[in-house]
Amino acid sequence: MSGLGDALDRAILGPGVVRVEHEGRVAEVDVVDADRLGVRVLRVRVEGSASRGPDAVRDAAARLPEALRGLPERMITVEVAPALGGAILRSAPDDVQNREFFEARTDGRVTELERVRALPSGRERVPFTITREALGRIVDRSA
Repeated sequence: MSGLGDALDRAILGPGVVRVEHEGRVAEVDVVDADRLGVRVLRVRVEGSASRGPDAVRDAAARLPEALRGLPERMITVEVAPALGGAILRSAPDDVQNREFFEARTDGRVTELERVRALPSGRERVPFTITREALGRIVDRSA
């Protein structure tokens, strides 16, 4: 980890919304629980310094699968729609278990990551556990 990821790791002390800034980038994490090795998270939001626009959306969609490699499921691009202002990545269908999957959305400047459970009545966010090291790498690479 370096920079934003390190700042985030130092700021996570327990449950709550943790927000850190480093060199013009911002990370915000909804922490459900944390210990010295891992974090239970409801949402991760990373705001980079890149500009908006069609190229920013395409560039972010192209680099996010590698940036999110620390997740336990492979992420694939589902949609890239610069005209609509964003891109969506989700867990690869073969990796989905118990109707739960990761979903990342980006507009080229801001990326949000959540774990979602599909229900007959709709979708709900569910917390997921990740090591502090993996979270830091995701934040550093997504910004």
